[in-house]
Amino acid sequence: QFAGTFAILGSLISFWHISGHVRKLNEPIVQRKIIAIMWMIPIYSVSSWLGLVFVDAQIYLLFLKDVYEAYVIYTFLALLIAILGRGDRNEVIELLSKHADLDHLKPPMKFLCSPEQIFQSPRHKAEAVLDQCQYFCMQFVFLRPITSGVIVISDSFYENRWELTMPQVYMTLITNVSIFFAFTGLMRFYHAMKDELIWCNPFSKFLCIKGIVFVTFWQSVAISFIAHAIYEDNDDLQADEKSMEWSKRAQSFLICLEMFVFAIAHCFVFPTEEWESGYREKEERRIKATFGDSLALRDFVKDVKTVMNSRKGNRYRITKKDQLSVSESNDNKAVSKSLIIDDRFEIDDNSDDDDGESVQGWSRIEEYIDIIDEEVPHENNSMSSCVGDTALDSLNSAQIV
Repeated sequence: QFAGTFAILGSLISFWHISGHVRKLNEPIVQRKIIAIMWMIPIYSVSSWLGLVFVDAQIYLLFLKDVYEAYVIYTFLALLIAILGRGDRNEVIELLSKHADLDHLKPPMKFLCSPEQIFQSPRHKAEAVLDQCQYFCMQFVFLRPITSGVIVISDSFYENRWELTMPQVYMTLITNVSIFFAFTGLMRFYHAMKDELIWCNPFSKFLCIKGIVFVTFWQSVAISFIAHAIYEDNDDLQADEKSMEWSKRAQSFLICLEMFVFAIAHCFVFPTEEWESGYREKEERRIKATFGDSLALRDFVKDVKTVMNSRKGNRYRITKKDQLSVSESNDNKAVSKSLIIDDRFEIDDNSDDDDGESVQGWSRIEEYIDIIDEEVPHENNSMSSCVGDTALDSLNSAQIV
C-alpha cells in the first residue's frame, strides 16, 4: 500500500504535467517528444506497483519498462535535434557544420573495421557526426528488446543473474555496452551544441533521463548482487530463487518511491513556459548578464571615469555665469577649447606645461578605462546609465559647492 500510494501520486502529478503541455501545445514538434519522455513516470510507477501485487507477471512488466527506457533515450536525442531545427534536419547539420569549420567538432568515432574517412566539407563532417550520434542511440532501441526477451525466456527455465553458464550474464553485459554507446552518442551531440541549447537547460533534462536509467538498470544490478551475496551464505537449495524474488520486489518498491520524486523534478525541468513566445529571448538576455555585471562593475567603471574627468578639470573650472561676465568685461576675450560638463561648469584646456602633462597622464588612464568599459556587457544599460548619471550629478553638485 505504501508503494502504491507513491505510484498513484507520481502518476497523477505526471498526468497533470502532461495535460499542461497538451493545453499549451505551442511547439508540437518539440512538445510531443517531451510528452513521450514524461510518460516514463506513469509506465514505471504503475508497472512496478503491479509487479508487487502480481508477482508472476513481474518479469513481463520488467520487459515493458526496458523497452520504453531504450525508446526514451533516443527520444531525448530527437528532442535536442527538434529544439535546434524545429523538424528541419538540414538546419541542424548547418549548425553543426559551423563547429566543424572551426575544428571544434571531432570526427566520428573510428572502429577497427571501419574505412578511413575523408570529409570533403565541414557540412559533410557534421552530417557524419549527426548520423553516428543517431545510430548509437538507435541501436539501443533495437537491441534492448532482444536482450530483455532472452532474459525473460531464460528466467522461465532458470532464474539467475551471476552464473557464467547462464545467458543472463552475457545479456546483461551486452546491454551495458549498448547503453554506453547510446549515452556516448547523446553526450557527443550535447557537447557539440551546448551553446545553442543552453537557453533551455538541457543538462538538467539529461540528468533526469540519466537518473531514471540508473534507477532501472544499475540499481537493479546492485540490488541483485547484494541479494545474491546474502542468500549465497545460506545452505538453502532455493537460495537463487529467493534472492531473485527479493531483489525484484526491492527494485519495484524503490522505483515506486523514486518515480514520485522524478515526477516533481519533471515539472521544473520540462516547464510549459519554455515554449511560449518570447521565452527564449528572455532567457538568452538573462544568460548574457555575466557575474561581473551582477556586481555592478559597469556602474563602478562609470563612477571612476566621472571622478577622473572631474579631477582633470578641477583646477580650470569656470561656471557659465563667470564665463559670460569675463566675456563682457574683456570684450573679445573668449575661453577657447572649453569643455562644458552637465551645463554647470566648464573646463578650460589651455594650461601651463605642467598642467598639460597632468591632463595627458589622466587621458592615458581614461583610455584604459574605456577599454574595460567596452568589455563589460551592456545588458542593463538603462539602469546603469541612471545610476551613473545620479552619481555624476551628486559629484558635480559637490564640486560646485
